[in-house]
Amino acid sequence: MLSTLLKIGKMGIKEYLQYKSVLFLFTLNRIVEVVVYIFVWYAIYNQTGQIDGFAINEIATYYILVVTLAPMSLWGINEDIADSIRKGYISRELLNPISYFTYYFGKDLGEMGFALLTGICTFIICNIFWTVLMPVNIWAFIGFICIILLNIPISYFLQMIVGTCGFYTNATWGMQILRESIISIFSGLIAPLTMFPEAFQKIANILPFKEFFYTPINIYLGKIQGIEILGIIGKQLIWAIIMYVIAKAFFNKAVKKITINGG
Repeated sequence: MLSTLLKIGKMGIKEYLQYKSVLFLFTLNRIVEVVVYIFVWYAIYNQTGQIDGFAINEIATYYILVVTLAPMSLWGINEDIADSIRKGYISRELLNPISYFTYYFGKDLGEMGFALLTGICTFIICNIFWTVLMPVNIWAFIGFICIILLNIPISYFLQMIVGTCGFYTNATWGMQILRESIISIFSGLIAPLTMFPEAFQKIANILPFKEFFYTPINIYLGKIQGIEILGIIGKQLIWAIIMYVIAKAFFNKAVKKITINGG
């Protein structure tokens, strides 16, 4: 099963790399984002002299890592899923020797693989122009990686939910924008979550999106340590199970409905 997933993922990466300029342009786009974010926060720092618990070099590192990681959570295959439903490819894909969920998880790994490649390129180039802080210790780096890996199934199952909406509407772009907006707001992409009102932070603490950017980067910077990391890992495991159950139930119901109607 794992070898099959890796083969599908490898095919996805090769599709992106058919044209070498694609990697260059995506990386350039990420670097522009970094420049905008850092210049904005430098301006805020110069005006106020503080950034709510972050030193100026920490906030630069924060946003370099945010832009590095963002494609892995914001990109996805929900449009591919919706397109396969809309064009009728799903009837063939359901007959594949591997399950529909497994097939698209492999495709999503390919998407994330390319996203990771652009992220690494972005990180290396940004390190030339800014002093990017390294993890405070090896355990912080391991915790950082563990949380990012746990985000992969959560992000994928959310994409499956959005993509399955293609059974009910021909225009899923609205749901995709909603998904990206929710992640951007509650993950700490727009601003570190400590800058939001307390009521907002309580909601963010419950949802899994805080762990997409804000939490792993704070682990990386040494602001979250020890037993608290284990609690975060437990939270993400629970959310992965919840999202799987919802995605599977929604998909099974949608397929049954279409089959009954002769679709």
